[in-house]
Amino acid sequence: MHRKVGGQTNGEAINGQAVDDIASRVNWTISWSCRDDAHVVAPCGLGEGQPAHLGLDASRARQVAVRDMGDAHAMTLRHRGNPHASGPMRQDGAVATLVFLHAHPDDEALLTAGTMARASAEGHRVVLAVATDGAAGLTSAEFRDDLAGVRAAELERSAEILGTARLETWGFADSGLDGDAPGGFAAGDLDDQVARLVDLVESEKADVLVGYDPSGGYGHPDHLRVHQVARAAAAHVRDHRPLRQFEATLPREPIARAVRTASALRMTPAGFDPAEFDRAWTPGREITHRVDVRHYASAKRASMAAHASQAAADDSTRTLAVLTKLPGPAYTLLLGTEFYVDVP
Repeated sequence: MHRKVGGQTNGEAINGQAVDDIASRVNWTISWSCRDDAHVVAPCGLGEGQPAHLGLDASRARQVAVRDMGDAHAMTLRHRGNPHASGPMRQDGAVATLVFLHAHPDDEALLTAGTMARASAEGHRVVLAVATDGAAGLTSAEFRDDLAGVRAAELERSAEILGTARLETWGFADSGLDGDAPGGFAAGDLDDQVARLVDLVESEKADVLVGYDPSGGYGHPDHLRVHQVARAAAAHVRDHRPLRQFEATLPREPIARAVRTASALRMTPAGFDPAEFDRAWTPGREITHRVDVRHYASAKRASMAAHASQAAADDSTRTLAVLTKLPGPAYTLLLGTEFYVDVP
């Protein structure tokens, strides 16, 4: 990690620091040129109509004042309270709204759970959209009879843990690793999918849209389609109003090294080519934002644990199973930072 881990490392309570009640006399602006490993928002003056960054200050809990969002609740499918909120919400609608688009149930837990929990706890509105039912996911025999139904319930639980205000499930079929599942998201009508995301972003009057990097992480067809849909939707919205777009990712180099080591130790499946990960995720030099989520490790771990079907397998070891069993300090060290690229 980019700095020594300190403070809470055992995944105890979510940051209990009260959210600042920012009065109207206080102005904030975006640090537009920031490539900082810590801060995403800097205190200055916010020009009218300027969009928000992720809205998080890595040094402390803070509610960031942005332009009046109006009624962000129109057309919402499901609403929740904010169980992780550490202070009162402003009554004038002055909160940032962040929309996260993910491919499958459990992707939110692996890539953005800490950011989502933190944003919710700091008083922002977090919206989660999941494109597929995850029915092609690997699992053990006990879950296979109704995997789509199981994963829908797991996603609902994860969303509650992370304090999301709205969960929207699109219900496309999971395309599978080869992308050939009938009715799969990856082969669906791109224009229709983009229009669906635009409708969500506009109904929420969102400040921030989060998708995936151009490699689709490890290259799953549904992840690649999420990248395409989010980029196109952001471009459409930006034709008439500001919107910040970020892409959730991981630094490529340490993952590629770990995969090569695992392959050399014969810990990977037969026929596995570690060179595939030389093109996965994002080169470290291209990552623009790192969000400190160490104080939200307990929420992130609980989100992962909610996806029990994806930690189970009859003949292999699953990534979620390994990660959720890590000791607290190791978990926070490995997963206490989440990574994003700011899309110009």
